[in-house]
Amino acid sequence: MNLAADSLPVWMAWGLLAVFGLIIGRAAWRAPWRALRANGLVTVFIAATALAGLLWSMQVGVREGLTLHLLGTASLVLVFGPALAMMAGAGALLMTIMAGQTDVLMAGYQGLLLAVLPVWVADGSHRLLRRLLPPNPFIFFLGSGFVGGMLALAAPILVSAVLIAFLGLQPGWAIQRDYLALLPLVLFPEGFINGGVMTALAVYQPDWVRSFDDETYLR
Repeated sequence: MNLAADSLPVWMAWGLLAVFGLIIGRAAWRAPWRALRANGLVTVFIAATALAGLLWSMQVGVREGLTLHLLGTASLVLVFGPALAMMAGAGALLMTIMAGQTDVLMAGYQGLLLAVLPVWVADGSHRLLRRLLPPNPFIFFLGSGFVGGMLALAAPILVSAVLIAFLGLQPGWAIQRDYLALLPLVLFPEGFINGGVMTALAVYQPDWVRSFDDETYLR
């Protein structure tokens, strides 16, 4: 999912960077920073951002532009909400830029792909489950955590595959054989990690989880 600086046309790279900046600016404005500080979760948020950056830096590259890594986005959304999850994603992206793994010009592409799209997917799947299914803790752990985590990772992988094919950066057979064929190997660990994290937090630190309410799920 990580492209070289010259992979995109300059106008597209700058355009994506502008769109990403607008979305992150809106998220920063709407994020519940006061609630985060009032609940004593500032340290937890910083630690979660650092862990996300660590996950993003553990990349497996097959070909140029065809890289895979875990995200942890579903856990960020369920714990902090979508706005703060985007800010954590922006922090993780900044860590990869400082580590030299992401070019500054590609920050817009990477940000939209890894910090915005997965948050929208994870938050949307959680809201859909809340609306369609009864408030059962197993639905929360397995649905919003496990399945939501897999969907949040599958979305940027599929979008990046389409973009790489559209730009002609890799042949279609290489994208299919060396990239999409590896989806099961990364989706299950992503779902397992997010589901496990949400189960542990809901049991031992339920006050940390913004989307989990004891009266709703355990009554």
